[in-house]
Amino acid sequence: MINETTPQIPLTHTSIFTGFAALLAVGLGLVSGASAQVRPQTPADTFTEQKVTASDGMANTFFGSAAAIKATTAVIGADGDASFRGSAYVFNKTGDIWTEGQKLVPSDGLAGDEFGYRVALNHGNLLVTAFSATVNGVVAQGAAYVFSDVAGTFSETQKLTASDGGLFDNFGASVSVDGATLVIGANGATVGNNPAQGAVYVFTLVNGTWTETQKLTADDGAAFDNFGLSAALHGSAILVGSPQAVIGGAFAQGAVYVFTNSGGTWSQTQKLTASDGAASDSFGESVSISGDNALVGAFGATVDGHAGAGAAYFFTNLSGTWSQMQKLTASDPGSFFNFGNTLTLHGGKAIIAADVATVDGHTSQGKVYIFLKQGGTWSQFDTLTASDGTTDDFFGAALALGPGTVLVSTPHPVINGNSFQGAAYFFEHTPGGQ
Repeated sequence: MINETTPQIPLTHTSIFTGFAALLAVGLGLVSGASAQVRPQTPADTFTEQKVTASDGMANTFFGSAAAIKATTAVIGADGDASFRGSAYVFNKTGDIWTEGQKLVPSDGLAGDEFGYRVALNHGNLLVTAFSATVNGVVAQGAAYVFSDVAGTFSETQKLTASDGGLFDNFGASVSVDGATLVIGANGATVGNNPAQGAVYVFTLVNGTWTETQKLTADDGAAFDNFGLSAALHGSAILVGSPQAVIGGAFAQGAVYVFTNSGGTWSQTQKLTASDGAASDSFGESVSISGDNALVGAFGATVDGHAGAGAAYFFTNLSGTWSQMQKLTASDPGSFFNFGNTLTLHGGKAIIAADVATVDGHTSQGKVYIFLKQGGTWSQFDTLTASDGTTDDFFGAALALGPGTVLVSTPHPVINGNSFQGAAYFFEHTPGGQ
């Protein structure tokens, strides 16, 4: 397919942002915990913006519902496509240009399945969830599809469902993959007599086939906790968000549960909450892990009197115990900006979205914040916005990081008169002297 894009637009940033650009240039996100020396500013340092849309996009496609990058491959979900059957688009990078290469649809997809709700990429495997899929007549049980890369073409190789899936489980609400381990959240799952307590399913890759090996639940879970709405996996640690959990009587304060692998079995080892958590914070709405570091979003947190401004909390694993180290907030918080609705962390780089932020008077246009860790402290270095952003775009609904690239999706924009067709923006670093 031919990709329809806008021309690249140079975006010259401040000198402090140049440090971030230098870090991106060494391969952002490829190696957990990677570090680089920040080089001095050069006048030619820029970020170029490339806007992409689906080549066959239509109204209500919601292109940009999910995003992922691995090396020179990106995948963008469009869960509203074809009456919410959904689809996912693969983009390939040549030089600094991203081009649409393939459109993926499920072999047995139905209207309303929302294939493309979440996506993940890892070493030739592409995972696409359909969290509203009807399975054997069970509405919204949910499913996930595995696509394998053979000679540059992705083909569906497996459909995953929960062994004990039920009505409105929403299996596929979250997905994370690392090597031969895959976790899929089902935040609507009934556990015991508790509706929507939520669960997470662990799959292991054996001889090329993903097999369910364990079901994880919170040891103190309750009805409507929504455990599994977010999940992140790295090595021997799984972090699972439970953003509606009641903490000390505070409704929807939220929590994150840590599971550790020992001898092939995952066991809950810790429950994380914000040191200053409050009702409606939704701590655990988003979560990302990189080595022994983790970032947790609480998009409902009140900041400087602004209800719903949002916050993110940085945790470090110290000798087997995860401890809160810092709270991150936007430099310009506003009421219900949703800072922390999505985020991603790689080594000393953090990208945090506020998809309802007002930008230049445009409500819910959305903004993305860039943080760097230096000397043990996280600081905001710059922000990204769409050059053509406008009201109700929800820029930052999904995020992904690649080597030298920040991918920000925005599923609501009107494209060629089509409401909610959606778009995504690749911000590509161009170092000085090139």
